Amino acid sequence: MSERMIEKLLGAAAGDTAIISPDHVLVTNGSSHAVTGYVKRAAAPEKVLVMYDHNVPSGSPEDAKVFGEILRFAKQYGFTFKQAKGIGLKYLADEIVRPGQIVITGTRHAGIFGAAGAVGFGISSTELARVIENDRYELIVPKTIGVKVTGTLPENTGMIDAALSFLAAHPDLKCKAVEFVGGSLTDHEKQVLCSMACETGAVTAFWTEEGETETVLDLAEVVPMLRMPCSDILHQTRAPFAPASYAEGRTIQAGQIGGVNGGAIEDLRIAAQMIEGKKLKLRFRLTVCPATSKDYILAAREGILTKFIDYGAQISAAGDHSFVKQGAGAMGHGELLLTTGMYTFAGCMGCDDATVATASVETIIRASYGEI
Repeated sequence: MSERMIEKLLGAAAGDTAIISPDHVLVTNGSSHAVTGYVKRAAAPEKVLVMYDHNVPSGSPEDAKVFGEILRFAKQYGFTFKQAKGIGLKYLADEIVRPGQIVITGTRHAGIFGAAGAVGFGISSTELARVIENDRYELIVPKTIGVKVTGTLPENTGMIDAALSFLAAHPDLKCKAVEFVGGSLTDHEKQVLCSMACETGAVTAFWTEEGETETVLDLAEVVPMLRMPCSDILHQTRAPFAPASYAEGRTIQAGQIGGVNGGAIEDLRIAAQMIEGKKLKLRFRLTVCPATSKDYILAAREGILTKFIDYGAQISAAGDHSFVKQGAGAMGHGELLLTTGMYTFAGCMGCDDATVATASVETIIRASYGEI
């Protein structure tokens, strides 16, 4: 059996213990900001990046408080601090991380780095604190499931649909690494697959040209999909899936395009092309959230933001707006939101009785002009 990507990068076989020193450590004002209360020292402060990247600008007093906490945290230990750059994961993946490097974060979307031959791990805040204090992380190297990617996506489907289809068919990924092999994918599509592969509990993910495979993801068989609501954040990795036809005939109040998997310039170009000659459906709120400042600037230069504004969409600052308890983007009682964001638990976008479902850019845009 050939050596798997994770075994190559960690220098140990599946089932063995690997002790690694990361190249980069990311802390954001998302779930990982709790690390500020656990760290007592920093072994390698030059490796740590602290970013304010969720709900930018802050939409509540609590958000503003967190901003102050992570800023003081960065100053105290000499960490690099950035704001107004967009989503930390996407910024690192596009601008900083190189093949062969190891990234430790506090989010389960860290598989995004596997799209470019690096490895990312999302761990708890307490574990993240120990990594910062000791410049080391110990883990048992997981087994890998190899997935051969074939075919071409049908019309009106996107890579988010493909990822959701894969996850729905493979709910048994906990404690495994996922390796996507082959397929004529763009760099961004590889990122989407790898970042979403950990949504049901996988440790990390990769894309590679060659490798052994145990299963197949045939893009030609993909249909529009939804990640359905769940009760609370602790059950998010067990949230169910359904065909996008679930939303047909229902009143959809809002759509949100943004996040790591939906706010890149590639996604914004697709959305802008789809709204050509269309009209925003009456009473439908469409929010566009570029993933990074670079995506925002490119969209402005290409006239994409103007197209969205003319269409009637609202433009948010670059960043992650998929977890908004209060402030811009929060949903009202009983409303239904389709979002490219990965959170669907009750209350993730404001009211506990609002319904939130993950969908592709293609599905959201079709809903915005009444085709769904």
